[in-house]
Amino acid sequence: MTYTEAVAELEQLLEQLQEVPTDVDQLYARVARAQELVAACREKLRGVEERLAALEKQSEG
Repeated sequence: MTYTEAVAELEQLLEQLQEVPTDVDQLYARVARAQELVAACREKLRGVEERLAALEKQSEG
């Protein structure tokens, strides 16, 4: 899953949570999925930061 896909799914989950009354099980499932997506996005961003830092280090030396 790409970063863009994860963000889009997060936005969709947020819309669902705001618009549709859900039972506790649905609420839990949506929140759990949102947490997974946020973690995936953070991981991807960390990876990009590391690669950018490596490129910067290469260009300096």
